[in-house]
Amino acid sequence: MPQLNFFFGPGACSLASHIALEETGAPFTAKAVALRKGEQQAPEYLAMNPKGKVPLLVIDGKPLTENVAILSYLAKTFPQAKLLPTGDALQEAEVLSFLAWCTAGIHPVFSRMFGPQRFCDLPDSADNVKKLAVGPTAQNFALIEKMLANTVQAGKDWLFGDFSAADGYLFVFWRWAQFHKLDVSAYPNYAKHFERMLARPSVQRAMAREQAAQAEIEKAA
Repeated sequence: MPQLNFFFGPGACSLASHIALEETGAPFTAKAVALRKGEQQAPEYLAMNPKGKVPLLVIDGKPLTENVAILSYLAKTFPQAKLLPTGDALQEAEVLSFLAWCTAGIHPVFSRMFGPQRFCDLPDSADNVKKLAVGPTAQNFALIEKMLANTVQAGKDWLFGDFSAADGYLFVFWRWAQFHKLDVSAYPNYAKHFERMLARPSVQRAMAREQAAQAEIEKAA
């Protein structure tokens, strides 16, 4: 059994890997990184992850970064968790393709809402940057809604039929939409997917850990 040390930011995209770790049932040590306090830029953290981001999974002392890589590693190391389809190369590639879209297509648009000043430093530009991210996010959610509608019509609960790492990533984006108070009324299947995710023990454990970590960060502020 590998020794796993997981570094996450409460509320960040690292929740996708956090949920997957809980799904594996493997023991791991979790460490919260206070992103707003800049702990991801501390020398000791940069020594492990020069990118200065989360998530970070240290496996027997070796660092692994990026959600897609971490999720792929967990799927192959703990196949009983069924985080990726097994036995069908095309199905596995389809899930990996979706995960790549999450990191390269959906997440960057949300980044404009979380940090508009990183995209335009002109005076009074923040609100406009955020507004310009709403339309692309709606388009992304519409695609997800259509995928989930097809799944429901096939009598399945999860994005690719059976539960996979992709479902954890969907959970992250719905929470972000809630945080930014986006209108999500046009995505009923996505809303039901979120409710099903909330019922999973792995999600409950990950969320409880993140909420406790956030409370400690706020207490120390």
